[in-house]
Amino acid sequence: MTRTAPSPALRSQSLRLRLTLLATLVVTATIALGTAVLAITLVSSVRTNVDTTLNAYAESIARSATGATWPAPLPAAPGDPGIWAQVVDSSGHVLAATANVTGQPARYTLPADTSTPQSTAQSSQDRGEERVVAQRYVAGTTPVVVYAGGSTRVLSIVTTDIQGHLLFALPLVLLGALGLSWLLIGRALRPVERIRAEAAEITGSDLHRRIPQPDGNDEIGRLARTLNTMLARLEDSATRQRRFVADASHELRTPLTAVRTSLEVGLAHPDHAPWPELAQRAVTETARLQRLVDALLLLARADDRTLLRHREPVDLPALARTVAHAAPTRVPVTVFALQDASVLGDPDQLTRLIRNLLDNADRHADTHVHLTVTTEDPDTAVVRVTDDGPGIPVGDRERVFDRFVRLQAARTRRAGEEAGTGLGLSIARDIAVAHGGTITITDGPDHTGATFTVRLPAARDDAR
Repeated sequence: MTRTAPSPALRSQSLRLRLTLLATLVVTATIALGTAVLAITLVSSVRTNVDTTLNAYAESIARSATGATWPAPLPAAPGDPGIWAQVVDSSGHVLAATANVTGQPARYTLPADTSTPQSTAQSSQDRGEERVVAQRYVAGTTPVVVYAGGSTRVLSIVTTDIQGHLLFALPLVLLGALGLSWLLIGRALRPVERIRAEAAEITGSDLHRRIPQPDGNDEIGRLARTLNTMLARLEDSATRQRRFVADASHELRTPLTAVRTSLEVGLAHPDHAPWPELAQRAVTETARLQRLVDALLLLARADDRTLLRHREPVDLPALARTVAHAAPTRVPVTVFALQDASVLGDPDQLTRLIRNLLDNADRHADTHVHLTVTTEDPDTAVVRVTDDGPGIPVGDRERVFDRFVRLQAARTRRAGEEAGTGLGLSIARDIAVAHGGTITITDGPDHTGATFTVRLPAARDDAR
């Protein structure tokens, strides 16, 4: 089954035109429905008024009889000479009539057990439509029926006038609704057009520009604020991406340059070059390059929010002991861990988080590093890594989590100490955040060194 694509004319219709047509249709339909209800009510009211007048006239005719004697002719209806009356006995003879129907046979009969008169065949010719009422009376001892009727000309005039006014007024209403809707909707959509025009001019090189925000808190105002918030996020993301690419290029260039320089020195003096030393240097820089690439890939996953591929209950104390005993360290690492501090997460990423914190602490510690795993309350597991190094100034405690940031203390390394990538703490924070946790920095005991505190949601008993 194939779908029929909308016509180009339909697709090219503007929102303003579609809303105008819809508003015009709704207004016209509402007015037409209201007019129809009014017309029906008016016609019904006129018909009821005519019936009331005829019934009152028939009653006055019945009261005009004296015994079995009727006035000749019957008194005319006041104010309307077109109304007629006949008094007919049970055999169909006309006993009395108004002057305008004198000498005519009975116009109507009234069958038994009904109150609706029926027109007689011999008198139905040359008469237009009329309303007739019939009332039974007993004049003396003679049962009679008083018929009173009149032309429906008034009803015809009312119906014709209403139809004429509808034919004249509805097109005007339609045109008026069309024009007014076009103007009002155009005015309401004018801020949207300004937003569209401004957004069309914004490119990747000028994300600092913003959409004009109209006054008020309506849908258009909220749309403009949402777009500006999105532009701010895009600008921040683009800025961080450019900075990240520049820093990554610089960091990747350093080991590549070292490897190339070593090889070029060896090739320039192949007979006298210290090949084992050059090979060792190349291996060292290649390993550093591999770690840097792995870290960059991990950060890319963090940016795409795919850092956590699965979650499972993790025994955090056991994991911390395993990482501390497996990691090569310069200074001793003391582990203090409770027996019950489980979290729900990715064990590989949590291993990387603890290892990155231990590597950072080991790089700056003077004599020892403490790794503590505990709980603050039943819902929070806490990992603390403390070193006795120079510490981190308060003003730099947030900046150290930025990518490729190395403080001055980190640059003045001990002889033979390997340089870090500047990504370990940033990766640690991304892992903590991906697990719904936080990471903060405070002073160590006695205001010496630094303490990194990671708080993670503890696993519930039903998830273990």
